[in-house]
Amino acid sequence: MRERLSHPGLEQGPIYLDYNGTTPIDPQVFEAMAPYLMVHFGNPSSTHFYAHAPHKAIETAREQVARLLSVSSAEIFFTAGGSESDTLAIRGAALSRQAHGKHLITQVTEHPAVLATCRQIAHEHGFHVTELPVDANGQVRPVDVEAAINEQTTLVSIMAANNETGTLQPIAKIAEIAHKYGALMHTDASQAVGKIPIEVTTLGVDLLTVAGHKLYAPKGVGALYVRSGVQLEPIIAGEVRNEGCVRVLRTSLESWHLEPHVR
Repeated sequence: MRERLSHPGLEQGPIYLDYNGTTPIDPQVFEAMAPYLMVHFGNPSSTHFYAHAPHKAIETAREQVARLLSVSSAEIFFTAGGSESDTLAIRGAALSRQAHGKHLITQVTEHPAVLATCRQIAHEHGFHVTELPVDANGQVRPVDVEAAINEQTTLVSIMAANNETGTLQPIAKIAEIAHKYGALMHTDASQAVGKIPIEVTTLGVDLLTVAGHKLYAPKGVGALYVRSGVQLEPIIAGEVRNEGCVRVLRTSLESWHLEPHVR
């Protein structure tokens, strides 16, 4: 029998049943991070000696996340968590594509990071937001997406897996409909990555959110997949553009160099 591994945070308490809420940090994750919290402290964007190790670690992390999603490492951007990834994807895509239209589609059981961002854009920038219903199984019906979408739709955002019900959405079918009308497709995959196979090419999405603390990484670490060529409007002054995407400069968080454990 496999030896049962204990976690120091769970030894004295009752059985923990809220892994969809957050996971404890894996001791191996902490061990891998430790050198970049204490020893290799340099700014990875600098060019001097102390920047070399952190910069290399970031690029290694980027490659690992890319392999997890079967994408190019140049399409992975680190953020401060799943909520920031959602905000960057939705707000960034909507504001950069206003000439295409001002209509967003999402659904009623999305995470608040998605719903609140869509509603804020509607309030501040005059976008129209359609929040689709779900069926008895908690799924969005592709036929409802097709009925709601139009030539003014700039983005469709539907989560890959629901954190409360476990419902998996038909992302590939919805993405196909979105692209038929010239809209981008975003999926919040915070509850799916690391639990079920996620291949971006199979899903057909343009933007995908990953959250670290759902995967035994610390809170405050996230990633966003941005398909090459997709333009995003920065959400924080000081962000820089790179190959048509937005690179978020959060150097203290980008010192993470682990296997993809990235809301």
